[in-house]
Amino acid sequence: MYPTLLDLLVWIIYTSFMNFIIFNLNDGSQVSCDLANLSRSLSPNCEIMRIIGDKHEAIGYVSHKTLVYFAVENAHYAYQNYARKQYPKVQNCIDLTRKWLQDQSSVSADQLKEAADATAHYAAHYATANVAAYAARTAACAADAAHYAAANVAYAAHYAVYAADKNKLNEQNRQGTFILKFFGVE
Repeated sequence: MYPTLLDLLVWIIYTSFMNFIIFNLNDGSQVSCDLANLSRSLSPNCEIMRIIGDKHEAIGYVSHKTLVYFAVENAHYAYQNYARKQYPKVQNCIDLTRKWLQDQSSVSADQLKEAADATAHYAAHYATANVAAYAARTAACAADAAHYAAANVAYAAHYAVYAADKNKLNEQNRQGTFILKFFGVE
């Protein structure tokens, strides 16, 4: 059976106003956000909780590696869908970050930083290049302070939204929905 128009409207309203709490397990702090701001609210070593009425439902744990995954997938999506032109150095940055995700010993922090810096040349003109650069820098931050990694993911999410231009809210919601699907929540 196909959903009715009323079913679709209820789903849109439900997901638009869905509220979350991000618990930082390092310092005990918490941040409230909606679906559109979920990708920009994450930090390493945090737990995502969904508020349903007066109850909380655990969505999933976010590690540094998970943050890198979200950032590189945002980079890939933005690059494929919003870039005006394709640049091999931007794609290389995405590929290198994905390689790091598969095997962290296969790519050094210096290689990731170098790829991010090479991509930064294009970043001045294209927001999608910024997304890729931030994804690589997030991976390179494995040896650095965790807050840099979180900041880079937030910037990657921001630039993916910026690259979306007129569809910013759609892109923010797409990122939030991507995160929920990653954790098996629909």
